[in-house]
Order: sequence, then structure tokens, then C-alpha cells
Amino acid sequence: MKIENGSISIKATTQIILDEIRSVLEKIDDHAYQQFISSILTAKNIFVTGQGRSGLVSRTFAMRLTHIGLSAYCVGDATTPNIDKGDLLVACSSSGSTHITCYIAGLAKNSHSMIAAVTSQRNSPLARGADVIIELPVQEVSTNYKNNGSIQFRSTLFEQACLVYLDGVILSLLARLNSSEHDMHKRHSNLE
Repeated sequence: MKIENGSISIKATTQIILDEIRSVLEKIDDHAYQQFISSILTAKNIFVTGQGRSGLVSRTFAMRLTHIGLSAYCVGDATTPNIDKGDLLVACSSSGSTHITCYIAGLAKNSHSMIAAVTSQRNSPLARGADVIIELPVQEVSTNYKNNGSIQFRSTLFEQACLVYLDGVILSLLARLNSSEHDMHKRHSNLE
């Protein structure tokens, strides 16, 4: 890390961030990835949830799913329909123990829908109730990992890796659905 005038250069900082994201995504389980793609393609409707910045990442995923022609909804929006058998809930939570996210996953499970957990904690309550577990193996800064974790604040690395991972899923879905940029453009909002 290059320090100039007591600070880190922006190029060095962004390179560290990119390296951290790459180190997480290189450890992704390809089998879970294929399961996730399959569960999306077979779902009648896809619902997304997450809290805080994980919630914002999940919303971007729902938007892209809509752009490629799938039925996607954000939990909590006024126009979100009920979830039912044959539907999929994608729940994003770094800790996998965020109370409201786990509660929503429980409601979805009670409605006989599938649950896909995107989390950094494979043994978390959210993951234990999921049909598909996407583990983003992020080692965050904590008292246990001060020398080995991310240099970034709290769950920032998880959110970044989650966004890139879900964008990768969209590209895979685009190829499988044989959707074009023109098709996506027709589905993009025209009220902005």
C-alpha cells in the first residue's frame, strides 16, 4: 500500500478492494451456483429481501431479473404479491442472522416456497432454513480476525461481492434465456 502525505492513494485503495472481492469470488462453489440458476429458472416468481445495504443489493438484482423478463419483486414494496409454492425467495444477509431477514425466510418457507440464502455464514439460521446456500466466504474485520480480514468497514466486502456475484448470475441467465440488449431495453422503465 502506497502512502502519500499520510494517506493511501486512491489507486492503491481501489486495488485492495478489487483484490478482496476477487479473493471472495474465487472461492464460490460452482455446484451452488448451478443450483441457484436452476431455482431461478424454475420459479414462478422471484422475491428478494435483505436489510440495509444487503437489501439495496437485492433490489438491484430484482431490477435486473425484471429487465431479463422474469417476474421479480422486492419484499416490502406496496405492489409485491403473496409468495406461494413454486416461488423463490432470495435472502441476502452477511451474518445470516439478521432477525427480519430470517423471519421473512420463515414466512416464505411456511408458504412452501424455495429459499436461496446468500450469506457469508454457512451455519447461520438463514442458511439452515435454505434450500440453496450461496456462501460468499468473507472474512470481515473483527476482534478474531484483525490481521486477516477485510480492510473495509463491517460487511462492505460482502455487499460488494454479493453485487458482483448476482450480476454474474444475470449474465448467465441472459445466455440461457437467449435475451438480447434490445429485449432488455424494451423492459427498462420509461418513466424516468
